[in-house]
Amino acid sequence: MIKTILATLAPKGAKNYLWRSLMSFIGVTIQAIGATLLLIANLGMDPYSAINVGLSKFLNISLGNYQLAINFIILIFVFFMERKLIGTGTIFNMVLIGYYIQLFNWLYGLVLPLPTTIGSQILVAVIGLLIFTFGVAVYITADTGVAPYDALTPILVTLTHGKYKVIRIAQDSLFTLGAYFAGGPVGVVTIIVAFFTGPLIVFWDQRLQGLINWIDLKSALPAPSRNPDQV
Repeated sequence: MIKTILATLAPKGAKNYLWRSLMSFIGVTIQAIGATLLLIANLGMDPYSAINVGLSKFLNISLGNYQLAINFIILIFVFFMERKLIGTGTIFNMVLIGYYIQLFNWLYGLVLPLPTTIGSQILVAVIGLLIFTFGVAVYITADTGVAPYDALTPILVTLTHGKYKVIRIAQDSLFTLGAYFAGGPVGVVTIIVAFFTGPLIVFWDQRLQGLINWIDLKSALPAPSRNPDQV
């Protein structure tokens, strides 16, 4: 059974999967930095983060603990519906994002002042959006599993036979509405993320293919043979 699981997770070998998992970990970290900047800009966050921030404050629970709990609930649903979408990237995303945002928000407050003008807010939001979408593209391109929230879309596509783009927009719109009523940070950035991040992620993904090709090539190289004279 263990061999079957490993073969499913790492069809290109354990070394390849390890490199891709590292890439996924880095992507999740970058994504969290971008999400933190969006929170600091106070012009809205991505729909899922926005509803989690709102509900965690409403329930008086830390963002990290709340997001971990809700991700675990969604993960159970994903496990029974489409477990092939689960991998190390799923674990990194569901466990780290909430705590990362708390950490990076604290670190930002120690080093930099909060943006107080609309110009500085827009600047921080644009930088945050670029970093956020780049991080998402890195972890998705690594192909070691997707976040529980992201896994909902392909599952809904299978169940409804709808188009991925339509389902994703509907999903993000529903969570945006939920974030608004939960008192989460909903703003113009939330709308942008819900409707227009796809092209940015595709843009970054095209530029990450070289890295993936390098990882596949590096992990496919045979181990160097030992020189008999050195034995």
